[in-house]
Amino acid sequence: MDFAQYIRSISTATTTILEGMAVTFSHLFREPITTQYPDRIDRPVVETLPPRYRGFLEVQMDICTGCKRCERSCPIECIAIDLQKNPTTKKQEMTRFDIDMGKCMYCGLCVEACKIESTGAIRHTREFEGATDTFGTLTFRFIPTGAQTIYKAPKDLAEIPLGAYGPHAREARERAMRDNPVILGLLRDIWLKDNKGKKKGKKGAVATVNPNKALIIKADVVAKAPKGKTNAFAMLLETLTAQTDCGACGYPTCREYTDAMAGGADMDVSKCEPGGAESTADLGYAMDVYWKGSEEADKIAFGGNVAAALTASPAAAPAAAAPIHAAAETSTAAAT
Repeated sequence: MDFAQYIRSISTATTTILEGMAVTFSHLFREPITTQYPDRIDRPVVETLPPRYRGFLEVQMDICTGCKRCERSCPIECIAIDLQKNPTTKKQEMTRFDIDMGKCMYCGLCVEACKIESTGAIRHTREFEGATDTFGTLTFRFIPTGAQTIYKAPKDLAEIPLGAYGPHAREARERAMRDNPVILGLLRDIWLKDNKGKKKGKKGAVATVNPNKALIIKADVVAKAPKGKTNAFAMLLETLTAQTDCGACGYPTCREYTDAMAGGADMDVSKCEPGGAESTADLGYAMDVYWKGSEEADKIAFGGNVAAALTASPAAAPAAAAPIHAAAETSTAAAT
């Protein structure tokens, strides 16, 4: 490259950069068009949405008949209604009407069922703002305390006193944001206390490890994370959890939970709620192999007769267990 060509390349590069930045620089002298939500808007966004917008559900409790049509029509069971007879009046009352808006798919089937066959007490609103750092705050409780008298619908549905759309949803949302985190925290503490040390899965079933998966877990623990290799064992245990970092175990992350188990600080293997019975069984077996030895672990899990357990187990189980074996192999190799 001669000197003239070198100068031309510098000139070309400078020109193209300036051309590309010209548009950017031009915006420095223009009025911004971005609207800062929600501080600098002339009109609330809720008011700009169409009337039939499917936002948060709300229930006008004073016209609810407690027929449970909405609960039965919900395909994902995000509505929960409880009824009980008042011992004094001998009449049915509602003690619970909860809607999990974090689970709701806004299909509108409950609204149609109530509108066509009942009083229209449940309906979609134009409310949509539910940003939160606690998922449980999206459960709206329309009967916060006590019981709600059941409304008796008139023969002429035009006489039903329908109220404005929105205030019931806003009230339920504010109440959920304020009260639910405390209630959920207390319930979680009670659950952890009641289930501490129990190897229980979902629906109270005793957790049992799959024999085919047990062979893989045992081989990994013995070969790659023998007793004393705490870090490698913690990484192997992490592959047996749900790895959601949900905090249900009482630790910020799954890894911190498995670190505590590998170090002997926490021997409770039933804290992984998302993993359910499978994680509880797998973690329990791995812990037994690590702390008590392979023979004792097999005796606890299968009564010592692993061959019989393998014969009775489904043939498809090894294929399901293979990804866990691969994940454990990768993680323990990194640890060593």
